[in-house]
Amino acid sequence: MTGDKATVWSRLALLVVLLWTLLPIYWFLKNAFLTPDEIARFPPPLYPLEPTPAAFFNIFGIDYTLVDGTVRRGSGQANQIIRGLINSAIVSAVVTAVTLLVVLPLAYVFARLDFAHKNKLLFAILLAVALPPVSTLIPFYAMYIQLGLAGTLTGLIIVTLTITIPFVTWMLIGFFRNLPPVERLALIDGFSRFETFRKIILPLGKSGVAVAAVIAFLFAWNEYTYALVLVNGTTANTLPTAISGFLFQHPEPSHLAASLALTILPPALVAFFLQRHIADMNLVDPVR
Repeated sequence: MTGDKATVWSRLALLVVLLWTLLPIYWFLKNAFLTPDEIARFPPPLYPLEPTPAAFFNIFGIDYTLVDGTVRRGSGQANQIIRGLINSAIVSAVVTAVTLLVVLPLAYVFARLDFAHKNKLLFAILLAVALPPVSTLIPFYAMYIQLGLAGTLTGLIIVTLTITIPFVTWMLIGFFRNLPPVERLALIDGFSRFETFRKIILPLGKSGVAVAAVIAFLFAWNEYTYALVLVNGTTANTLPTAISGFLFQHPEPSHLAASLALTILPPALVAFFLQRHIADMNLVDPVR
């Protein structure tokens, strides 16, 4: 009986989590397909009675003709959305690549080797992870104004790396520590330390690398705090800040909903293609 009750409560908790997660996503996806008449109704419909993809064309500046002949004009913020989408893709791709390039050997060294002041450096990484981004916002802004990096993609990439590198390093340290101790056997077989890392550790840890790539991409794609202050209103504007502009310019609700749907598509695709590796990931606490 106790086991049955535990199962019921587990399923109920799972249902609550699913509703909590999926209901907001469903709500704005639904709004993206509503017609203007349906949006104006009160109470709002639970699902589109006459679904139309017009909003997804409009946010790219393309007019769309409805079945009844009504033309829904392209959004006046189309250029902002397109530029934000391109900039976010560039920043996310570069941040993910640089993060992996730096973090993989760094996490391996901390996880598998012993050296002086190792624990102090680990604490420094933990401190960088725990530090709220908003606490460094003003120093970065002042420094960027002096260096001419404000309003540039280069500046946004650098500041985003200060978030992704410590966090992903701390995460991968525990994963690499959990791998089999193969270094001694590899050295006996004539492998150098670098060859051991490249030819043995990385293939063994491909699931951890996949998760690290997804997390770095998500951090970069969703970065808003730094982007709002450092690049908002410039040609380096990213998609999250571009969408936030909708809130101050009274757009059609369907355009805002379609833009929000656009933001979740790239991360969803990245997670989808790497899900096989993500499912194999087993994180452990990196602190011994």
